[in-house]
Parts: sequence; C-alpha cells; structure tokens
Amino acid sequence: MTPRRRLPFLDGLRGIAALAVMAFHFNIFFLPQAQIFELLPFLTRAYLSVDLFFILSGFVMAYVYGNRLSYDRKSHWREFSRARFLRIYLLFFLSSLSMTILFLLFRTGLSGVTFSDRSLLLQPLLLQQWCGLSWNYPSWSISTEAEAYVFFIFFAGYLLRGKHPALLAVSCFATLLALCVAKGGSLNCYGGISALIRTISEFSLGVLLYRAHLKWIGLRRTWTPALSVFLILAGKTTNFDALIVSGLGCFISYGVNATGAFALLLNSSPLIALGNWSYSIYMWHAPIHYGVMVALNVAGYPSETLSKSTARFLILLTGLVVIWFSATSYRYLELGVRHSVVSLGRRQPSAA
Repeated sequence: MTPRRRLPFLDGLRGIAALAVMAFHFNIFFLPQAQIFELLPFLTRAYLSVDLFFILSGFVMAYVYGNRLSYDRKSHWREFSRARFLRIYLLFFLSSLSMTILFLLFRTGLSGVTFSDRSLLLQPLLLQQWCGLSWNYPSWSISTEAEAYVFFIFFAGYLLRGKHPALLAVSCFATLLALCVAKGGSLNCYGGISALIRTISEFSLGVLLYRAHLKWIGLRRTWTPALSVFLILAGKTTNFDALIVSGLGCFISYGVNATGAFALLLNSSPLIALGNWSYSIYMWHAPIHYGVMVALNVAGYPSETLSKSTARFLILLTGLVVIWFSATSYRYLELGVRHSVVSLGRRQPSAA
C-alpha cells in the first residue's frame, strides 16, 4: 500500500498534542514540585491529547487505507498490517529497551508505574496496556492503537460503507459517555478493558469523521468551530471528558478544510516539523526524563529535593532535549522506516 498525500493540518495538531502530553507527564512523574498545572492550568486535562491522537489515527487510517480495506479486505490486510507494524514498532522497541536498561542498571522507581517481570514480558507483544502503566509508560496507548488496527481490518467496511453512520457515531459517543460516568467524568483510563473501549470508540469516531468529511467536502461548515467551543466549554463545566472529546472531533472536522490565518498557523513549517517529530516525542520523553532522574540521583541531587524554580527550569531544559532528540530520531529512524514501507508497498501488486 503506497501512502497517500499527508495532511499538514493534522501534523501540526499532533505536534501540539505531543508537547501537551509531555508536559502533563513531566508534572506527574518527573518533577511534581514544579507545579506546572499551577503555571499552565489548561494542562490539567492534557491527557485528552491522547484521545485526540486516537481520533486523528482513525481519520488518517480511513484516509490512507480505508477505501481498499473496506472494499477488499482479504487482498489488503497483510500489507496494511505490515505497514503499520513497521511504522510503530521499531521506535516503540528502542525507546522501551532504553527505559528497561536504565531501570535494570539503577533500579529507580516511578510512582504509579510498575516495573514487574509480567509487564516486561508483555512489552514485545504490544500487550502492555493489560498491566496499566509500566516501563515506558506512555506506550500503553501504542498497545491499544495496535489493537485498534486489528479492529479496523475487520470493521473498515462497516464503518465506511455500512448503513446509519450517524447512529454508529452516536453509539460511540454514548460508549464514551458511559465510560465517563463509570470513571466519575474522566476518560483518563490507561489499562485493561476500559483503555481498549476508550481507544476503539475514539478511533471509530475518527473513521466516521472521515466518512462525514467525504460527504461534506467542499462545503463551508461555519457551525463546526462554534460547536467545538461549546462542547469543550460544556465538558470543562460539567467535568465530562466525553464532551471535550466530541469538541475535539468537531475541531478536526473544521480544521481539515480551514483557510485563513488559522490554517496558515497549523500548516506553518515549525508546526509541521513538530508534527513530524510527534511520535518520537511521545515515545522518548519518558526514557529521557527517567535518565535525567537517574543522573541526578547518581550525582547526589535527587530530583525530589529540587526547588520549584529549579524544577521548572529543568523541565524546560529536558523538554528541549526531548525535542532535539526526537528530531534526530525522526530523521534517522522514522524516515528510514517510512521509506521501507513505501518501497514495500511498491513491490506489492495489490498496492497499485
């Protein structure tokens, strides 16, 4: 399968979301005394950036692979599986291996993260989500993302060509709403069946959003920005994350065909570059901040003893290191994998 043209708007949005997740995790697992949420209160719900990733993933998978999988799954599922596995696995493996080596050498724990033997055995199989947060802890979503790919192979036709797409979208939203009720309004579920339900529902919404995009393409939908703002504000007021997620979906719908200053911003070179680096930022930020913690401990300055101002400066410095390292990772790892995927697709007769 030869990848289709990229959508720059989605790259820019993904880059912003990756930075938000990094800042959220730094505040919880790295230097909580920095009190980043006090400085930037909107980051208290930055975990919903992962929900944005899931919706974007469904949209992009439908855009790139949906037509072939929905009409001829048997001829294309192997190419799809191979391409997606190559895309996500190498970086996941290398970043998780780095985290594993650091822990085995220095045995420094992280509150809320397990380093058990059972969870380690599940890592290579992309099943780590069934142990909650473990080892390279952001990778729980890579586990559920892989499961969403399997789901897409079997249900692409149903989502993209089946009857009553509006009813399907309402069902996905109702599922998220029920999950919110069960979790006290939050969608911050990162383990077990609840994490899988969260992922599949939002991935499906992304696929259905692409279907709606095809139907409405070329039309000026001036109501989507207002609806997006309304749903996000309603979600913040009621503390129901499902409403915010729905608002993010409307935002994506608007942004794909947006014009003017807003489009110029998200299609700008710096944000597109950040979007290109977003997967590396997501996968490397935990091993890198963990490495900084280990280095501080070895030097005799445990991270928990740092002052608020020092902690904030160190978060900024570490974030810049993550971005630089991710740019390098993208250039020398991800682009190589992408070229392999394209070459492999060209060699497949069914990819034409």
